[in-house]
Amino acid sequence: MWTLLVTMIMGSILLDIEVILQYFTPTLPLCLLAPWLRELGFVIFYGAIDLKLYRILMQFRTRKAHCWTITDKDLLKYLLFGVIVVTVYLTAWTAVSLNFFNEGWVLLIHVETEDGSLYTTCKPQWWNHVTEFGELLILTVGLYYGNSARNARVQFEERRFLFYAIIAELTFSTVHNAIRAVYPIPFHQDVTFIAAFLRSLLTNTLALIIIFAPKIWYQKEVNAELRHSAINQELSESLKADIPDKDFREMDISEMTSDEIREELSRVYVQMGILRDKTVCKKNPHISKRKGGKKLPHRRFSLQKKGSRDKSSIKIRKKNKE
Repeated sequence: MWTLLVTMIMGSILLDIEVILQYFTPTLPLCLLAPWLRELGFVIFYGAIDLKLYRILMQFRTRKAHCWTITDKDLLKYLLFGVIVVTVYLTAWTAVSLNFFNEGWVLLIHVETEDGSLYTTCKPQWWNHVTEFGELLILTVGLYYGNSARNARVQFEERRFLFYAIIAELTFSTVHNAIRAVYPIPFHQDVTFIAAFLRSLLTNTLALIIIFAPKIWYQKEVNAELRHSAINQELSESLKADIPDKDFREMDISEMTSDEIREELSRVYVQMGILRDKTVCKKNPHISKRKGGKKLPHRRFSLQKKGSRDKSSIKIRKKNKE
């Protein structure tokens, strides 16, 4: 579980670094490096969210005698494939941009404001629309997985919070991209940096809070319950040692003193608690006793020839008649 969460943090760090680069004056290396950080971070962060939703959906749809377990190792393989695809795409984009730059195509433009000041910015390219469409596609897949598994019951209500994180990214990124499309003229460097910072705050940071805050809260509650159960277990052990072995069934309640009645009730409560702890996981089909995350082998079925079952049934009937 924590493997993909750490992967999400790594993707979020790449997205934050891309925002920090926009604080500096744009140069050719920065204009080429920023899309790499943005797209790789986006695929790692939201690709991990999509894969977690995919695992929840597959486990929810399983209706077989054995449980189909998708391990973190399998999900990391899928995520690695997505990273490779994005790397190939960015490599092609970088090669084409450098080729155009060598032929005299401008990657940096100088814009003059109304008050006469000049500032430098990266020239918008059509590749930006392609990457925005790719991001939208990744978010749409996550929405599909989250909506399809809306009735699944998972620990920490993880599906719901992952779904909310994707909705937050989709909402604010759509607004950001729509503003850039309506106003094609590049904004001032300070305005661009503030817009990128707010976008990162309302998407990446908010998504991390939505995902990790419930886990921390639930983990705190679980630790409190474990401490409480440990205290109760120690108390029950001490009570079992202190309670004498008396057969209260042979005694009349009217003959018992208040202390004896209290001891009998304490003994009954202790036995009920022990019985409850033993029967919680006993014969419970919803609690798996299998350790580890290995996949169970598929069930094997014997293949019979066509008509063999009918022939065997006819032979049995003949024997019964005889």
